[in-house]
Amino acid sequence: MHLRHILRPAVVTLTLSLAAPAHAADPVFPPASRVGLAVPAGFTPSARFLGFENQQASALIVINELPADAYADIEKGFSDDAALKSRGWTVQVREPLTFKDGKGFFVAGPQESNNQKRYESVLAATMSGMTALISVQMIEASHATITDALVRDMFKSMTVRASVPDSERLAILPYKIDELAKFRVVRSAAQGVALLTDGPKDEVVAVEQPFMLIGLAPGAAPKPEERDAFAKRVFSSAPGIKEVKITRAEPLRIGQAQGYEIVADAKDAGTGTDVTTVQWIRFGQNAYLQMFGIARKATWKDVFPRLRQVRDSIEPK
Repeated sequence: MHLRHILRPAVVTLTLSLAAPAHAADPVFPPASRVGLAVPAGFTPSARFLGFENQQASALIVINELPADAYADIEKGFSDDAALKSRGWTVQVREPLTFKDGKGFFVAGPQESNNQKRYESVLAATMSGMTALISVQMIEASHATITDALVRDMFKSMTVRASVPDSERLAILPYKIDELAKFRVVRSAAQGVALLTDGPKDEVVAVEQPFMLIGLAPGAAPKPEERDAFAKRVFSSAPGIKEVKITRAEPLRIGQAQGYEIVADAKDAGTGTDVTTVQWIRFGQNAYLQMFGIARKATWKDVFPRLRQVRDSIEPK
């Protein structure tokens, strides 16, 4: 199972206007991000997404952090100008960029969608064991002041820090995790997604390390008689496993809330490795918390109690 299949984000497309302040001297890191940029003055880290925004200028800089091996696919996807133009983006600038420990490319040009004209600049870079995909967008009129040169200088300032403290990753979540039970936080997002693992690797192949994925989803709690079918439907979308055999499926209380547990044996879809998985759903009034844990079957007896410790420590902020 590749974690990138779970967390690889889509490139966000947004309509905005952008002003043209001067660059800051030092890179600024949004909370829980490894990527820092010397952003133009007036930009602050966003509480809504990974990146920066200038509300007065209606401007956004969106950062996507991806696995290192994502770079080749991204480079290929951005190499076909005709395909990009068919989606409304006319590339006028295409330049390679070199970093101290990596490489990248910068593309920019006008974009039209739904009768709205914008100008978009994108940096894709691979360095320090990761791929960064950064998008800056503006209304067409703003390009007169937010020039390609200004954006290029910002992109050249990109810095990647070695790691992000767990405390920083946890702080942006809309809920508290009071007990990590020897897991560490690999990814987190303000929308409520958290990825935990136990081991040195951030990218896990064939479930070399146990991991736990936590996410929030909107929706009213189903009626008690509907929860079994609801939980199994959610569980059926679990990625990267095959030959699933559910060994336990039952309601339970999680903290002060109603919940549902599914435990299943399965095989890793890529390698056939025997794994065991658990899904917990904690129902709320307007949303539910989904917790999915997985480990190799041989280690399950050790891992499962620690997954439960994490589950039981989660509370709303």
